[in-house]
Amino acid sequence: MNSDRADPTPHEFIDVEISVKNLNSPADVQRLNEMLSKLKGVRTVRIARGRITVEYEPVWVTKWEMEEAIRRMGFELEEIGSAPASPISDALHGHQW
Repeated sequence: MNSDRADPTPHEFIDVEISVKNLNSPADVQRLNEMLSKLKGVRTVRIARGRITVEYEPVWVTKWEMEEAIRRMGFELEEIGSAPASPISDALHGHQW
């Protein structure tokens, strides 16, 4: 099997926003970005003004695992919020609008 071929598996990504209290320097931002980007299932990481937004595939990594990884780096979390990235996620997670 050729590992260079595109993965035919459908992927469903979820967005999570995490507020970090003591995210004080560009070096901290870079460390967090690098760490989160290496987690299997993480698609994108954006960090601005103490807020981290991660688009991830919950089959591979959970919000809890990301929170714990951030805490292990010495950061304190303020609030956590998440929203399904699409109607398919809504249906799979039982959301009815």
